[in-house]
Amino acid sequence: MIPDFFQSPEQVNHIGLWKSIFGILLVLFATFVGVEIRLGNEDEEQ
Repeated sequence: MIPDFFQSPEQVNHIGLWKSIFGILLVLFATFVGVEIRLGNEDEEQ
């Protein structure tokens, strides 16, 4: 067991966690924006 190997993944996992959270928020934001645009277009057509 190499101690250096077990110390470095903590920082990588921490950065990966923030990337995952940011990605999920970005997808949710894009989804809500898409729904709002679609609802706005339906209102204009009627």
